[in-house]
Amino acid sequence: MKLNMAEEEDYMSDSFINVQEDIRPGLPMLRQIREARRKEEKQQEANLKNRQKSLKEEEQERRDIGLKNALGCENKGFALLQKMGYKSGQALGKSGCFSSAFSASLKRKAEEKLESYRKKIHMKNQAEEKAAEQFR
Repeated sequence: MKLNMAEEEDYMSDSFINVQEDIRPGLPMLRQIREARRKEEKQQEANLKNRQKSLKEEEQERRDIGLKNALGCENKGFALLQKMGYKSGQALGKSGCFSSAFSASLKRKAEEKLESYRKKIHMKNQAEEKAAEQFR
């Protein structure tokens, strides 16, 4: 029995505890692997640059370019506006901003909403007063 124990190594002995494996994080890559990855990344970048853009992307780019540029005097519509007294940067309409009919209708609608809100509040206050009087 003692021979078996002597042959078996103790799991608490230094032979079990001090076994060190190479567990370095990120073992160094081989040169070939690094070069292959670089080549693959360059290929992906080239594919992105050379790929054909979709119709939607092309339209968006053309629209953005067109909106960035101001109309010039060679444009017939702009030339007609200038003949009528328009200067670039000025707003269109009688008063230079909103037309008077449009602003009047907005003002009227806002006043109507305010008046209806005031009526609702007044009716609510009256109902509360009546309830308070009936409670007494």
